[in-house]
Amino acid sequence: MSDAPSEFDAVARDGDADLQELAARVDAQADDLLALLDLLTVVRGLSDDLVPELRTAAAENREPLADLRVALENEETLRLVQQVGNNADSLADLLDLAVVAQDLSAELVPELRAVAAENRGEIAQLRVALEREETVVLLRRLGENTDTFLDLLSTLEVASDALADVAPADEAAATAAREDVRRLAAAFDRAESVETLAALGENMETFRGLVALVEGFGDAADRSTDEYYRLGTQLGEAATVAERATDPHVVETLDAGASALADETTDRRVGLLGLLGALRNDDVQRTLGTLVEAAERVGRVRSSDQSD
Repeated sequence: MSDAPSEFDAVARDGDADLQELAARVDAQADDLLALLDLLTVVRGLSDDLVPELRTAAAENREPLADLRVALENEETLRLVQQVGNNADSLADLLDLAVVAQDLSAELVPELRAVAAENRGEIAQLRVALEREETVVLLRRLGENTDTFLDLLSTLEVASDALADVAPADEAAATAAREDVRRLAAAFDRAESVETLAALGENMETFRGLVALVEGFGDAADRSTDEYYRLGTQLGEAATVAERATDPHVVETLDAGASALADETTDRRVGLLGLLGALRNDDVQRTLGTLVEAAERVGRVRSSDQSD
């Protein structure tokens, strides 16, 4: 009987220790506990206000909620939600872009309206021009040859840079260059120039072959450009001589002399007296005069060549 009070006292002492620890914890979290109680009070009051309204709304919208549930349970809806979830970052960026575009449109729309009102006539003319068949064909061809058009733009860009590099520095040089460009444009506007360029384009392979032929002759004969120029001048002079030699009068004269030499039926013998008598003949005198004139010219040319 003596041990019972002691065990009871030990249990009491343990309970007091737990109560003291619990009281210490409550005291330490007193502020958070009070805030939580206040929040529970607010939530209870809010639930009291909202529960009737929610019940009424659920009763009134039972069928739309059922339709919404059925729509959400569709496979297409699940797939759409899954795609939206997988592309959440892109969707957020798109929404930000939409906001920026909306702000930009709000700023630009009044200005665009003012511009459209001020340029209504020009816009109408532009619309008529764009609706023409030639413009449609041009746009279609441009679309079919986009790569070629881009290459042409690159070429024009390079050409513009090159023209900027070689542009005249002063106004006088620019004026002179402008006159040269006008003369060049006038030359290219002529029908002969256009026909020549067209023929050159049609025979470009032949032209390249001739260039390669000339380069081959130059490598084989070890000739420079100046030497080819002198050779061309000499060939031109030879062509002039050949043209003169083929004159009908010259051909007839040479043919007459050659026919006399080739005529086997003629066996004429002329002595000194016959030669003196032949000198009185006008034809013989003209022939001798031609030979003397030719001899004088040949001698004059040879003497000038020796003096040089």
